[in-house]
Amino acid sequence: MVCGSARSGHAGDLDVQGVVAGRGLWVQGQETWLRGGFGRLPEGAGGAAESTATVRGQVHVGLEWRPSELWLVHAHGVVQGEPASYGGRRGGLVEAFAQFPPELTPRTSLRFRVGTFFPQTSLENVGPLWQSPYTLTLSALNTWTAEELRLTGLEAAVLWKSDRDDRFEVDGGVFGLDDTLGALLAWRGWTLGDRLSTVGETLPLPPLTSLGPGRAFAEQQPGTRPIDELDRRPGWQARARWSRPRAADVRVAYLDTRGDRRLHSGQYAWDTSFTTAGVELRLGPSWRLLAEGAAGDTGMGPAVPGGPRVDLRFRAGYVLLSWGRGKWRLSTRVDGFRNRDLDGTAEPGQESGRAWSGSAPSTWTSARSARRPPIRPPIPTPMPAGA
Repeated sequence: MVCGSARSGHAGDLDVQGVVAGRGLWVQGQETWLRGGFGRLPEGAGGAAESTATVRGQVHVGLEWRPSELWLVHAHGVVQGEPASYGGRRGGLVEAFAQFPPELTPRTSLRFRVGTFFPQTSLENVGPLWQSPYTLTLSALNTWTAEELRLTGLEAAVLWKSDRDDRFEVDGGVFGLDDTLGALLAWRGWTLGDRLSTVGETLPLPPLTSLGPGRAFAEQQPGTRPIDELDRRPGWQARARWSRPRAADVRVAYLDTRGDRRLHSGQYAWDTSFTTAGVELRLGPSWRLLAEGAAGDTGMGPAVPGGPRVDLRFRAGYVLLSWGRGKWRLSTRVDGFRNRDLDGTAEPGQESGRAWSGSAPSTWTSARSARRPPIRPPIPTPMPAGA
């Protein structure tokens, strides 16, 4: 992985970030879900006993513009180096938002964010442009976030720093354009990957019998649009965070899409709600221990028996241990996930699984600064808004 940036912190300047990731792979397993198969990885062969070798890459570009000392405008796009036979788009917009963090006192500040953005719950994806410094493949939980979860709306936060440098953050937000959250989780299941969905793209669904002509969900379009507004009902999220520099970071959040469970122009509005919790411990200058989990429910169709519906209870989590020094980092992660079928109709939706990952990536960073003189002396920077 190669990271590059051109940065400055003055009003009116434009910061450019870039991440180039490439990999060669050998994989044995079923056809990938990205080609409409049942495979759970971004790559796959023709069947469970078949294998293949392939290459894949991504180019991420981020732009950050500071029209004033406090305002920040951020945009993040990606180009996917994938075969043309894959579903989805080969590139597009991942995030785009404006942020304003006014300072109330030297220890207290606010932060307002409006646009399309990832929820700030992941302890794993803390690198530039929502990358992970730990492993090439994300945890099952954050893979799902990357594929199906994006908040489009307004978020407001209160941040306070104690005299011991402890930092507390409480925020809440309302959002839309996430009505299909749960479709991939219920109809495909959990997966492990690193693909970030883009605004407006449609992702494949597996060839389930219930999605076929004349079946229970025949009116569902061939794919699912992860970032889409269907029922005009806003969802909401609440989150709390405590952190101490070089020691610990604890986060808890709750999200509810408030979907009406109905069909809208070939897409269902899923009613999805879940709680996430995570903790990061700094074990000396080189070691980090991360644990993160989520539990909740998702469903669509009539909420009571009498018609085709999907109701699913899910949970997922991981524990990650990492050692880093200089450009090198060694990490190992254990994942667990489970779906419990609550509807008893159509195909059974239950599944459970575990996964182990080990990684020894080296990250190479290039930085350049091209700045013009500020039009006025900079004012003190407000308290950081957090990762």
